[in-house]
Amino acid sequence: MKKVTILMFALTLLSTFVLPYSSFASPQKTHHSSLVALGDSITFGYNLGDNQSPSPYAFPYLMGANLNKKVENLGVPGWTSGDLLQALQTEKFQTAVEQAKIITLDIGSNDILRLASQYGLLNPENAQKPIQLTPEQQKGFEQATQQFAENLPIIIQHIKQFAPSSKIVLYNLYNPFPSASIYLHPLSESMIGQLNTIIENNANKFHLKVADAHAAFDEQQYTLVRLAQNDVHPTMEGQKVLAQLGEQILHKKRKVLAKHES
Repeated sequence: MKKVTILMFALTLLSTFVLPYSSFASPQKTHHSSLVALGDSITFGYNLGDNQSPSPYAFPYLMGANLNKKVENLGVPGWTSGDLLQALQTEKFQTAVEQAKIITLDIGSNDILRLASQYGLLNPENAQKPIQLTPEQQKGFEQATQQFAENLPIIIQHIKQFAPSSKIVLYNLYNPFPSASIYLHPLSESMIGQLNTIIENNANKFHLKVADAHAAFDEQQYTLVRLAQNDVHPTMEGQKVLAQLGEQILHKKRKVLAKHES
């Protein structure tokens, strides 16, 4: 199937999604932001611009335009939950969060994708055959999942500490691989599913609502993910959907179209 072939070629660019970009590790500080976006390359809007600064098509800016809010996009390509947690120890990030009325949080994809890349599981030749994890690899993913489970509540606690009256929009993770990718889809679904369970549990713990990117992107990947460009990041349409999900959490009237309506 041609679409499956395109999907496999997309894997060659996963390093842009997985590997950290040190040049983005210290975003410039701005003042009096109404909406602060925390996350990785999805928040950054990777490959929807020159990749030297966050894309104007990234969902935080779309939300800001619709809500008439000033935006500070602190998304950094390649970041894991650990990277964000470390950044929240710095004055730069603390100051940004303190000034926010709205905070979006979309983190976790790289916690497992970086490890999968290191194991070579995302290489095109491996993606076209059944994937059998070794005991060592299985242990590695379990440890990464556990680390995410430890990091996420501390991240949320920090946000609430620095901005106790802010509204938090917590995103879960979408699976970039449609079911037509018969090997990568179930592997990704299993791992992302575990992280999404952690996200849901923490949403309940901290009384937050989850922007359900996973459900919105399900079987819509060829439209909402840049697979045609050999990329696993959201398309402009995908970024619009993420923005709409965030606005829903903020009790706005905009509604994400159901699959049969799109």
